[in-house]
Amino acid sequence: MSGMDFFGHQDSARRASSRLVWLFALAVIGITGCIYVVAQLVFVATEGGSFRFDLNILLAVTAGTLAIIGGAMLFKTAQLRSGGGKVAQMLGGTEVPLDPQDPQERMLRNLVEEMAIASGVPVPEIYVLDGEEGINAFAAGWSPADAAVAVTRGCLQQLNRDELQGVIAHEFSHVFHGDMRLNIRLMGVLFGIVCIATIGRILVRVLGRSRSSDKKGGAAAIVIFGIGLIVIGYLGVLFARIIQAAVSRQREYLADASAVQYTRNPRGIGMALAKIGGLTSRLQTPHAEEASHMMFADGVSRFLGGAFATHPPVQQRVERVLPGFSAQLATSPSMLEAAAATPLPPGFAALTGNVATAAPKPRGIATKCLIASIGDPQADHVEAARELLHSLPMDLAAATHEPARAKALITAIVLDRDPARREAQLRLLTTTDAPFVHEVRACFQAVARVDRRARLPLVELAMPALRALPTGERTTLRTNLRALALADGELSPFEFALLRTVERHVRLDGEPPRRPSSRPAALIDRANEAAVVLSTLARAGAHGDEARAASAFARGHTALALPSTMTVLPSERCRITALEAAVEALAEVSPLGKRNLLTACAEAAADDGVLDADEQDLLRALAILWDCPVPLVRALPAA
Repeated sequence: MSGMDFFGHQDSARRASSRLVWLFALAVIGITGCIYVVAQLVFVATEGGSFRFDLNILLAVTAGTLAIIGGAMLFKTAQLRSGGGKVAQMLGGTEVPLDPQDPQERMLRNLVEEMAIASGVPVPEIYVLDGEEGINAFAAGWSPADAAVAVTRGCLQQLNRDELQGVIAHEFSHVFHGDMRLNIRLMGVLFGIVCIATIGRILVRVLGRSRSSDKKGGAAAIVIFGIGLIVIGYLGVLFARIIQAAVSRQREYLADASAVQYTRNPRGIGMALAKIGGLTSRLQTPHAEEASHMMFADGVSRFLGGAFATHPPVQQRVERVLPGFSAQLATSPSMLEAAAATPLPPGFAALTGNVATAAPKPRGIATKCLIASIGDPQADHVEAARELLHSLPMDLAAATHEPARAKALITAIVLDRDPARREAQLRLLTTTDAPFVHEVRACFQAVARVDRRARLPLVELAMPALRALPTGERTTLRTNLRALALADGELSPFEFALLRTVERHVRLDGEPPRRPSSRPAALIDRANEAAVVLSTLARAGAHGDEARAASAFARGHTALALPSTMTVLPSERCRITALEAAVEALAEVSPLGKRNLLTACAEAAADDGVLDADEQDLLRALAILWDCPVPLVRALPAA
């Protein structure tokens, strides 16, 4: 999926949100109309008279229905406000330890870490649904900052590494492209719709158990009304299935295709889907119905022959990733054998192992390669991530999985290379804990020997451990990092990247995840903020040369088509407070506006013909903050 496709998919997700609003409105209107009819019938049956239109009853029913559905929707959305981990726990998930001893869970964590580092997002929370023997998985969250990836125990037991990698790659596609946010909103909408039946069951259960002498007049009417609500509730389930099917089906095809691109291994995800065809993907949790749209495969039984299924038929999905599968199935005893016998599509014939060498991207302008890679990690990025993780010293790799040591590691990464400045920074630490300071010094010695390009991935790798710290320690960490980074009165691009990444992903208790605006701003309305970011990038690569800074800004300005009167801003207008405010404001820009903005940023950074380490770090941090993940930055061709 190209960079253009990534932003187009983001825009499509926004349009799908609008379609969800209309479908929800139609469902509410239909349910309100049915409840009104039931209310009128109950009134006629108990009070006599004839059925006739009554505006007062209609208004009362409408107000009550909106209050119930809206309240239930808000309740469910608030319940899930903390992100994907809450969804996984609701479905019975258990978080995978940072250093798992179970071989299956260790393989799962390794695959998720590889995919996260390759794609440019911090490692999400990882869960296993232990009580589920079917093959299924999902990704949930409001954004990559609070994402969680979960798989069933059956997924770990039934799939090999290649197949599990295909499933994880499929779920990461949902992480990149805004599908998770839409899925959580859909959970709230569906809960609001189906709660009508729940209220009906409560009315029947409570009043139905009362003494027969009490089942007269109002009580009998309420019982009848409750039965009507249960029937209407099934209508709500039908509406819910229609909404789920309308929102989910095409996205599953796109995620399957993305998984093939990310892994260069169509057989992996194809075989995983074929195993589902021979086994099952159904979930046992009572919450399966409301979460079925976000699963890798059908989480509930198909309704009316699959007419309202949330996922396309497995056979069609396998055929799309392994063309010719349907023909093989006609002569094979099982889906699994048919998938194994299906020849790989052209271009994949040389596949060996679990990752093929991806076709090289055309050499050209560095900025085009960078923007095209957004949301589009390929097999070479995954392989690079695996090599990077394997190249890390064992002590550093272990530190990223232990909360206390991860805190020391991140602190060490910020320290200055100059001994005198480093000692001055250490005196700023708000702790007198000698073992912690000793650990920071030890981590610094190890980090100093690591390739410069590995430092930001190290930060991303340590995120789960940092999130596991107690609230007080998370607060102290964020305070210390900012003090250390600003100890010399300046903030380097790398320091900005590290600070903003940690502050975005290591939230304090009660600090909600940032949600993208449902009404994005036009980029032209954020021209002043764009000028601040472009000026900062231009000056980062110019190293004090005003002519080079002006040239870099002009190149970015041309790419972005800002007002012609704008020139590179003076250094004092590009300081940390101004830059942070500008970055936050630009996070509200539309997906296609972000594409243009990142293109302009890359053009400004590459004006001198190269993207140096500082410029790469700053671009990657901006992309993370704007939810446009840039894959692991490799050596890009010069502009």
